[in-house]
Amino acid sequence: MKIRLLALLLCLPILSAFLFGCGKTEPPVATARPVKEDEIEKDHGIPVIVNDCASPLEGEEPLALTGIENVLRIAYVLQHAENYTLEGRGTVKTKVAFISYSQDVEVYKDYRLGVLLEIDITKSALKNDAWQTCYVENTALIRGAADGKDAWDGRNTEWTDGDPEVFTREEYRKQYGLFGFELSNYILNADTVDAWTDTVDNGDGTYTLTVFPNVTAATGDAIRRMKTMGGLDKDPVFKEAAITVTFDRSWRVLSMHLDENYSVKLGIINSDDCRAETDYVFSYGNADVSDFPAYFAWYVK
Repeated sequence: MKIRLLALLLCLPILSAFLFGCGKTEPPVATARPVKEDEIEKDHGIPVIVNDCASPLEGEEPLALTGIENVLRIAYVLQHAENYTLEGRGTVKTKVAFISYSQDVEVYKDYRLGVLLEIDITKSALKNDAWQTCYVENTALIRGAADGKDAWDGRNTEWTDGDPEVFTREEYRKQYGLFGFELSNYILNADTVDAWTDTVDNGDGTYTLTVFPNVTAATGDAIRRMKTMGGLDKDPVFKEAAITVTFDRSWRVLSMHLDENYSVKLGIINSDDCRAETDYVFSYGNADVSDFPAYFAWYVK
C-alpha cells in the first residue's frame, strides 16, 4: 500500500471541548470589531470563512504586531513544524437546581511528518468516553478504547483493534468540526476575532496575548464537535470565549489557555451557565506516531 505522507495544513482547542465551557476574566484592550452579516455562520453549517495563517517576515517583532497578526504567524509556524506534541487538561463545571456537575477532559496529540494521532478522554457522572483519532492527508480514522474508564491512562490507553470509522475531511467536519491539525477548534482569522489584548513581553524570551473570538462567526466547528462527542441533545450556545497563547520569538506556540462560557442541554442538565478552563502545553521533537504504521495505515487508501 502506498501511503503519501504530505505535510498538512496545521493552521489548534484546542482546543476541543466536549460538553461545557468558561468565560473570559478581563476585557480586551482593542476596540471590538462588529461582524458583518455575510460573515455570520448560518445554522452551524460548514462556514464560508476559514482559518488563516501568515508567514513571519524578516525583521518583524511580536510587540510591533497586533494580536491577530501574531496568532496568524503562530498558526503558520505550527503548520510548518515537523514534529510536536500537545497535552491538554481541562475541567468543566455547571450547577443545576443547587446540584454541581463537573467533567474532566484530557487531550493528547502527537504529530510527525504529516501524521497526527489524537487522544480525547472525557469523564463525568453523565458521560465517559475515550477515542483515538488518526489524521493523515484528507482522511480521519477513529477507534474507541478497548476497556472501561478505570483502565484509561492517557497515551497508554489500550484501543480496540477492529475496523476504525473512516471519514473524508468533509464528512468529518460535518460531525466533528475541524481536523486536529488546526491551531484551535475555533475558526481564527481577521474576520472572526472580535478583539485582542496587547502582546506582553514576559522577559524570558516568550510573549503572551489573548484573543476573543466572535461567538457566532468562530464557533460552528467547535459546536459540531461538542454536540457529537458530548452526546448533547441540541447545539450549545456560546456566550464568551477567550484564547490565551504563549509563544517564543520565532512564533512557536508553547502553551494555550482556553476559557469558555455557554449553555448546554444533556439529559437532566439544562444549564445556561456552563464554564470550563483548559490548558494545553506544546513540546517539540518527541512525538510518537507508531500507532499509524502498526494499525491505521492499513485502512488508508
